[in-house]
Amino acid sequence: MRDIEKIIQAIAQAGGVAYQVGGCVRDQILNQPNNDFDIEVFHIDAQSLIKLLSRFGRVNEVGVSFGVIKLHTSRLDDIDFTLPRRESKTGRGHRGFQVEVDHTMTVAEAALRRDFTINAIYRNAHNQSLLDPHGGIADLQNRILRATSDHFVEDPLRVLRGMQFAARFDANLTPETSEMCRALSHEYSTLALERIWNEWSKWAIQGRRPSQGLRVLNDCGWIAHYPELLALQGVQQDNQWHPEGDVWTHTLLVCDVAAEIAEREDLPEHERMVLLFAALCHDLGKPATTQCVDGRWRSPRHSEVGVPIAESFLKRIGCPLAIVEVVLPLVAEHLIHIHSEVSPRNVRRLAVRLGKASIVQLGRLVESDMGGRPPLPRGLSAQMKQMLQLAESIDVLHTKPERLIQGRHLIELGYAPARWFGEKLDACYEAQLDGRFESELDGIVYLKELLKLYDK
Repeated sequence: MRDIEKIIQAIAQAGGVAYQVGGCVRDQILNQPNNDFDIEVFHIDAQSLIKLLSRFGRVNEVGVSFGVIKLHTSRLDDIDFTLPRRESKTGRGHRGFQVEVDHTMTVAEAALRRDFTINAIYRNAHNQSLLDPHGGIADLQNRILRATSDHFVEDPLRVLRGMQFAARFDANLTPETSEMCRALSHEYSTLALERIWNEWSKWAIQGRRPSQGLRVLNDCGWIAHYPELLALQGVQQDNQWHPEGDVWTHTLLVCDVAAEIAEREDLPEHERMVLLFAALCHDLGKPATTQCVDGRWRSPRHSEVGVPIAESFLKRIGCPLAIVEVVLPLVAEHLIHIHSEVSPRNVRRLAVRLGKASIVQLGRLVESDMGGRPPLPRGLSAQMKQMLQLAESIDVLHTKPERLIQGRHLIELGYAPARWFGEKLDACYEAQLDGRFESELDGIVYLKELLKLYDK
């Protein structure tokens, strides 16, 4: 018998009832993976549960006043055991709560503190029977996000949780829940940056229809906290290139196509976040640049203008630098396939300009961008296809060209390290990017000729 099963059996023998609850139950019903294993134990007081769990490993009692007991064992990942509790709002923000642990509560009472009904479904860990006191299964099947109770308004983070749940499950808020979210808008400033980022990252990593999460933000008024996104609404586009509508509509579609590409290519989390946030931010420069010229809507230089706007947005949602520094060059270059001739020189220089991003990542963004213009055909432009093929053939698809000529070559030629090394090495790299040489040996020849001119 597995250790966890032995623990569940011991709880039952002691007169308690252990339930799996929350995301692990929800995702089991949806046949989706979930590594969480949240267990709530009824009918056993805290000290009795601590004594019981101590038979199986080391118990951490730090959170016991909040109804949380952690068990550490050598063969299991750490497991959180919670006790039924009531939470009373005492102040602003997520820390302003008074917690009352009460192991005699019913499941229906305990579930009232949970955010959405889809997260208030309980599975008896001993016999696997389900308890659904607030209709969460029906809401899950109908793709509805409904507040479990009026306690919803006690934590403003629940709005952003609703955003990422909407993206993951293609769900809508009920009108009543939307109004609760709207009433929480003034508490946005109380949210810690890491908590905001945790929900946005789930929007990107787990969202199968990210546009739905953005619509939820818009419907409940929380889009106002992201003026860079709000500004996209109503910004006109030329119908020839964007028959789908305004920039907001286009961005929603692009994000959904990006999620499809991420699924198709089974992208790891970091790559998926890069693509989704690049999709979300790629046209943030359009509101500031769009104008009607000779009866046609134009947005000159919007890629370039959008970079600092995207940077501001990403930093304000807590996006890590490791993602920001990849997303920004993708935003800057997302139209290069339209404006640049496809040549080895241009492709090498593009790889350099992309910095920590890559041409393969740019290709995914371009495909997402082009896929967000229905009924125009999806896929890649002929230029982008050529660019990707050429980048692969000259080995710059995933990274910029390595410098063939380095300081050691100057030293090998008899020169002592000096400040002028940098200038000559940069000149060699520029020549390499231009295709003046393609091997180390030819590069050394070029360097020698360059030094002859320098020595004169």
